[in-house]
Amino acid sequence: MPEIARLITSVDTQSGVFSGRPLPDPSEEHLAERLHQIIAQPDRTLLLALTDDESVVGMLAARSDEVGAIDLTPVLHVTHLMVAPRHRRRGTGRALLAAAVHLADDQGVDHLLATAAAGSREGNRYLARLGFAPLVVHRLASTNTLRRSLGMTDPVGRTAVLRRARMARAQRATIAARAVGRGA
Repeated sequence: MPEIARLITSVDTQSGVFSGRPLPDPSEEHLAERLHQIIAQPDRTLLLALTDDESVVGMLAARSDEVGAIDLTPVLHVTHLMVAPRHRRRGTGRALLAAAVHLADDQGVDHLLATAAAGSREGNRYLARLGFAPLVVHRLASTNTLRRSLGMTDPVGRTAVLRRARMARAQRATIAARAVGRGA
């Protein structure tokens, strides 16, 4: 696992390979622990590209999935396709994707779904050249950001606003009923 952690830290995570932000804990120990957690899950597969001397120079994470919540077409979801900078343009990425195709065949799956960060121009171009078509754009927001954007204040304050609005509607309805009652 330390070699895989070194590969991850050798890739520029600032440029969009992951989320465009630095890793929260880039230490090799943390990454090795996280990789153990990932591969311990039965639906995950980690494919590695090795040199003749068994050094890790590339990786690809894969898992069985569906296209989306409504479209249940089975796919092999490929993420974190990484090749060490010194080993790029030598067929390593293609070899990893070829191994993913074999894995999909073994699982009886007809499609691969590849995820690349929106800001990774190089990664997106690479996948497009190999035949991957755009499917969706995922956007990420924290719940705190959405609360602010949606005008959701603290739950107690929000409940009070809704209660006042309900009381105002009830008062208007009572006034309207009295007016109708007098007019009849």
